[in-house]
Amino acid sequence: MAVLQADLIDLTHSWVMRIWLLLMGFLVVVTVANALSEGAPAEALSGLIGSFPLIWSIPIIIVSSGAVSSEAGVVADSILSKAITRYEYILAKMASRLIANIGLYLVIVAPAAYIILQNVEGLDGNGIIWAILTIGMFIALVTNLAVAFSTLFNRTLVAMIVTWVLWYAAGGIFSLLQSDYLSPIRIIENLPDVLQGTYQTSDQLRILAGFGIPALVVVLAASLYFARKDL
Repeated sequence: MAVLQADLIDLTHSWVMRIWLLLMGFLVVVTVANALSEGAPAEALSGLIGSFPLIWSIPIIIVSSGAVSSEAGVVADSILSKAITRYEYILAKMASRLIANIGLYLVIVAPAAYIILQNVEGLDGNGIIWAILTIGMFIALVTNLAVAFSTLFNRTLVAMIVTWVLWYAAGGIFSLLQSDYLSPIRIIENLPDVLQGTYQTSDQLRILAGFGIPALVVVLAASLYFARKDL
């Protein structure tokens, strides 16, 4: 718990997080204004939600890739001084990044969606929840991957590059695995329909499972590797 709290406090002092929050706040104002004035709420809201995989994946990866590698030279001392296990350390690092990234995502998207839903017709409440959950689960997977690579590589830049390469190759990877429905681009293109209530619940559950199960596998793999890593 101490590591988690300390890590969250450090993240609040991060210039990346502060600039990210400022830029997203501006985007929310633009999104709500467009939705209320132009009468295209689904397109406006999907633009905001879809910006996280397309644009805001950059700060997500930057923040998460330095979770462990930024402390490469002092990890052993940090673990010993706090009297914690390696599992507790790596899980706290993953939890802090998940709380920061998903928390910031919800703080930005949820109020904007609520304001638009209450003032403009044409949106489906359940569809909004599905859309938010889908992108939230995607953020969880990317965050876990970045933290996992942060345990594998001692240099933050390398962890960032590897995560970015995987993200940009995601469409091709899912295609090879015959899981095109998990392609981030395809999901973003379908967001307006989902927001308007045109979706199949089974499809949304399949997408959540497609992101959620690998996210859990990554947590397990990273924890097992870090527990045996020579520090």
